[in-house]
Formats: sequence, C-alpha cells, structure tokens
Amino acid sequence: MDALEVVGLGYAGWDYLGIVPGPPVFDADTMTLAGFARCGGGPAATALVALARLGAEVGYLGVLGDDESGCLALADLCREGVDTSQVVVRPGARSHTCLVLVEAGTGRRSILCDRGTLGDLSLTDPHRRYITQARFLHLDGQFMPAAITAAHWAQDAGVRVCVDANRPRHRLDELLPLVDVLITSTSFPAAYTGHDDLPRAMQALRARGPETVVVTLGSEGCAYLKDDQPVHVPGFAVDVVDTTGAGDAFHGAYLFGLLQGWEAAEIARMANAVAALNCRALGGRGGLPTLAEARALMAAQG
Repeated sequence: MDALEVVGLGYAGWDYLGIVPGPPVFDADTMTLAGFARCGGGPAATALVALARLGAEVGYLGVLGDDESGCLALADLCREGVDTSQVVVRPGARSHTCLVLVEAGTGRRSILCDRGTLGDLSLTDPHRRYITQARFLHLDGQFMPAAITAAHWAQDAGVRVCVDANRPRHRLDELLPLVDVLITSTSFPAAYTGHDDLPRAMQALRARGPETVVVTLGSEGCAYLKDDQPVHVPGFAVDVVDTTGAGDAFHGAYLFGLLQGWEAAEIARMANAVAALNCRALGGRGGLPTLAEARALMAAQG
C-alpha cells in the first residue's frame, strides 16, 4: 500500500440493526422487524470506510477482541480497503457490539451498546511511524490517552489532526489545542461551551485551538465558521431509511474534501451529500456512496 492519506484512531465495532414501527413494549406481543442488517460501526472506523469508498488511502488504528464481533468488524474494514496492519487484537476481550432500533418512516434510531472489555490502547514506535506518515489523523475521543499522545506526534510531524466531537469527554480540554479541524454534532457546542448561541459557541470552540470548526445539523446540513460567523450550507433531500452513521459519513467526506484542497463551501456540500446518501439504506455504512454518486446528487439538487 502507498503512504496513507488518513489514519483513524478510535472506535470500531459491530452493529445489529432492525427497523421497528415504534418503541418496543416489555412483555407485549413479539414485534416484527420491517428490516434487519448487520454492519460494521463506530465513528472513526465508519469515517474511514466513507473515505475509502470515495477513493482515499486510509488505515485504522485501535483495539478489537478476537470474539465474533471483533472478527466481523476487522473483516469488514479489510473488505472495504481500510489498512488494518496496526490494529491491536486482544485475545479474550469482548468487542464493542450495538443493537440499533430504527424507526420506520423517519430513520431515527436508538442505540443500545455493549462497551466491551477492550481496555486502553497502548501506542508503540510502529504506531508512531504509522501515524506520522499520513496527511491527517482522525480521532473520535475513544482511547483518549492514546488519542492525545497520537495528536502530539502528529503535530510534531506536521500531520493535521481532525476530531469528531459528539459529546463532552474527559480530557478533551487537553486534546483541543492539538486539533486543526473540529467537527461536532448539533448539540456539542452548547454542551461543551455553555453558550446556547451558535455563533458564540463556535467562536469559543475555535478559541480552544482548532483552526476549522464545523457543526453538523442533521437534515439541515451543516455550518462552518468564517470570519467569526457561521456559514450555513443546506443539506440534500433523499428518501431516508436510517440515519445511523450519517455524521460519521460526513466526517469522512469532509476529510476527503480537505485532501483535495477544495474551498470550504464545496467541502461542506460534498460532506452533506455523502451524509444524506448514507441514509438511503439500513446500517451505518449501508448507503455510503462513491465519489460519482455523491457528485451526481450535488448536480441533481444544485
């Protein structure tokens, strides 16, 4: 494999997903699923798969067990073209496994997760070489001590650091000064900064260190900070089956745009398109598009 463009360090797991008509009721009649799927999951891992589908060279760094979920998650990454040469497989450990209930008609989901028994990720010299030969390091807050170390290594080597921030986490204050690109969920800016006003919250986040701050807004698209004011980029309309993994797909596509050197507005449009298209099918990676498919949606909806 050629030198990697993006190394992702973080969460990878295995998901079981079912489409349900509504919330389950305990001790009621058996509920019939309108659809069922098994799929690899995790923010960092799914972002890498999105990148690979778009044509980037990527690698995953993290911990998996040798149980069924771990073996399936690892095989899925390999099948998608993600390099897994530096993955730590921990014998006897239980990998991350999630049950995802998806609401029929809306695509909203409820996730029930077994966090497993993987423990921490201990980085080694080979991991350092692996990280510092890439152009970007993508983190999702999993294995936070390792993430902070990896971000220091990346910064020293001139590798840009991107972080997926979906909720406040322990030691995030230490990580943010090392971050170049911060992409957050809709709720994160207010939850982390205490500011309900989006412009003020995004400004406060940029003051912590990141040069680029982007907030995903679900079906409404996203906003990025330009000259201290958010620029809203509308989303794309698709027939939604499942919103699982839409944010992860967005992160991967945003990184792809950065790799190409595109302007901020064009990167945001591409990321919105990829996120929307991923909602077409059941599973966090079920609808991930190719670059041609993403461009076709962008052209069709202007």
